[in-house]
Amino acid sequence: MKLVKINRLLNPLYLLIIISIGAVLRFYKLDWGEGYFFHPDEYHLTISVNQLSYPSQMHPHLFSYGSFPVYLIYFTKLIFNLETSPFLIGRFYSALFSTLTIVVIYKISLELFKERKNYAYLSTFFVAITPGLIQQAHFSTPESNLTFFLMITLLLLIKWFEKDKLKYYLASASSLGVAAGTKIVATTFLPLALLSPFIKVLEIKGLLRKIFALIKSYFSSSIFILITFLSFFIVFPYAILDFKGLRSSMNYEFAVASGKQIVFYNRAFIGTKPILFQLTKILPYALGIPLLIFGIAGFLIMSIHLVDDSINKRRINSILLAILSSFLFFFLPNALLYAKWTRFIAPTFPFFSIFAAYAFYQLFLKSQNSPIISLFLKALAILLMVSTSVWTLSFWSIYSHQDSRISATGWINKNIPKNSYILTETGNTLEAPLTGEYTKIPFDFYNLDERYELKNELVDHLVKSDYFIIQSRRIFINHQNQPYQFPLTSRFYDLLFSEQLGFEKIQECNSYPQLSIGHLSFVIPDELAEETWSVFDHPVIRVYKKVNPKEALEYEKLLEI
Repeated sequence: MKLVKINRLLNPLYLLIIISIGAVLRFYKLDWGEGYFFHPDEYHLTISVNQLSYPSQMHPHLFSYGSFPVYLIYFTKLIFNLETSPFLIGRFYSALFSTLTIVVIYKISLELFKERKNYAYLSTFFVAITPGLIQQAHFSTPESNLTFFLMITLLLLIKWFEKDKLKYYLASASSLGVAAGTKIVATTFLPLALLSPFIKVLEIKGLLRKIFALIKSYFSSSIFILITFLSFFIVFPYAILDFKGLRSSMNYEFAVASGKQIVFYNRAFIGTKPILFQLTKILPYALGIPLLIFGIAGFLIMSIHLVDDSINKRRINSILLAILSSFLFFFLPNALLYAKWTRFIAPTFPFFSIFAAYAFYQLFLKSQNSPIISLFLKALAILLMVSTSVWTLSFWSIYSHQDSRISATGWINKNIPKNSYILTETGNTLEAPLTGEYTKIPFDFYNLDERYELKNELVDHLVKSDYFIIQSRRIFINHQNQPYQFPLTSRFYDLLFSEQLGFEKIQECNSYPQLSIGHLSFVIPDELAEETWSVFDHPVIRVYKKVNPKEALEYEKLLEI
């Protein structure tokens, strides 16, 4: 009895420790980048905030994201009279909403695991240390806000399934409206929300009661749509007031996301396979391989149990249905797109923590009569926690280092003479060196194969240049992977790396995830992940020096121009 009382006293402490760990991981070094705009979406969000003036001008002129994060940042600055840059306020809210998501996942896990709080703590701990969520919390982008409101929507729907109180259903409508006003992709949750009342009808016996329940379901769904729309309109009014602008933006965004329009920043996905790409290039980095494996196992186990309950027990496990369907409704439409950016599936990262905990929950249930297997599973759970923590701390280390573009600038200013002619790559918000008295030429390699005049310009710059700087993996990896589609660009980098262009690498500035223990340091190169995993907050800068000058004709011959 005393042990039970002690556990009850310690339970809030366990949760507080987990939340504190998650908060530290998210709020630490929110000012990374030292004020530079290295993330293009942060730049666009800042422009939108800066053009607002209450009450005369409240149109953000931004439709790729909803207005909720823009208004949240703007009114925070206005009410508290802050001089802080909008993108720093945005990062604060990203970290805050990401931390609050930890609490929401705990609440969802309690509904799933009932009195078995150990598993709720396990899933909550995994969410607290998920690298992908920690990274999104360091960006002034909508993904952390979106994830929070989607998880709140899921929690309220689960509570409505369990308690059958309309207030939870209507509250979930309000939450979903704000989520859609953060990013319209949140509407992928609508099918689950609108079908939920009708799913409950399946469990009702008697024809008259079913008919009455169906009428009530139509009414509930109609009210849900109305509340969702009103919440959406409040936080994203110009989606309606300037519907033409919204439609134009959505048409462009969908064309880019679906691959109908190939632009320089979506070339990385040419020839990639849906699902397989996420499983190899996003999730192993955003979750860590061990958590991904157990997450997939938990997803499969949960799916089997849902089907088994529906067929053999003639009942629908509403909690499992809500969790699985909300995950699939969001994950599949985004994963099957041509463009497979990490942020597209970021709101699904918390589900893998729930799935992993569920896998252990079921495995422990099956092994209750076997002390040896139970002991093995406990050791396995600890191993998963430790291995995921190691990867998390390794990734987190990038924020304790100086940004690679800034450190590269410092090195360049010390080691490259003033007035040097530096050829580099375009397509970034900023290019290293960020300062210095140099002739810096950001060259358009993206259109090198299509525009003839660029070929002559490249030769001219190669003749004049003293140095060449690679800004990230974005151009050379994407184009070397497609030599038939981009033969000249691919050949340029092949020649550069083999030193046939007369340049040799003299410096590499990186901020790879690493874990240092005493004098030992374990570095984990992650440049082969989906490009936005690294190019915004820890790209690798490579500096090449011309050591063997060549004439224009020699370059033309080498490049086969």
